[in-house]
Amino acid sequence: MAGNAQGRKKSQFVQQNTVLANSYLDYVVNGSNYKISYDNFVANLGVTGSIVQTGAVTGAPVLDVDGSVNKIRNIENGSGVLANVSAENGLILSHNFTANADGLPILLNTTAASPTIASIVAGSGISVQAVNTGGIEISSIAEAIYAQVTMHGNTTATVISTINVPVKVAGTWVVGTNSSFTASTTGRLTYTGGTTETVVFRASVTLVPVGTNQVLTIQFAKNGTVIPEAKITRTVSAGASGNVSVFYNASMTSSDYMEIFVSNGSSTNDITVVDCLFGVS
Repeated sequence: MAGNAQGRKKSQFVQQNTVLANSYLDYVVNGSNYKISYDNFVANLGVTGSIVQTGAVTGAPVLDVDGSVNKIRNIENGSGVLANVSAENGLILSHNFTANADGLPILLNTTAASPTIASIVAGSGISVQAVNTGGIEISSIAEAIYAQVTMHGNTTATVISTINVPVKVAGTWVVGTNSSFTASTTGRLTYTGGTTETVVFRASVTLVPVGTNQVLTIQFAKNGTVIPEAKITRTVSAGASGNVSVFYNASMTSSDYMEIFVSNGSSTNDITVVDCLFGVS
């Protein structure tokens, strides 16, 4: 009968490309013949379903399908990436970054599961901005700070009404080159910067008093109020002149101004500031 394989050798059985339903497989153990259903045979092998790749096709596949052999690729260390096997035989992927001990680190808490990347924040006189998409630009926005007024050969006396009470120096000043300051012919230096800055004020003053052995004081005044610590005192005799120099660090915000005051600790005799250099550096 056509298609009947009874009585044939195995080599002469009808060939199939698939396993037919209700099929059996035969096998021999210790000279005895046995059979097992195909379903039970597969179940005993523990093989079910199929292995396929999934995810984006542009990714790097872990399963390498190579003909009839399916290869599972090893996961290797990469730049900043560390691969290890855990105690439970699992695969651990972790970051592999090191924070430099010098200065302040950008990458914080490197041992945490999710390390923090610190933000760069602008400070006084510093600007921070992104440049295109590739970097951060840090630049100084602080302006140059300097100012100067001078007075030479002045003959206008500063009138002293009360002993030891400072009075603003009288005379006409010459305005010099200034940056972040404006200056006036009355001898006032006004700060115009946008940030609070500590600057050094300096003055060299030549004084001529009326009277003998006059105790004279030169002093800085901020916003019209004398600074107690910013003063120098010396004794000058009548008909002579005395030079006094003073400097002081002062914190200035926009519109603050500085001037020079003088006082007489001996009498109410007037004082003439003949020459003066007054400036900021």
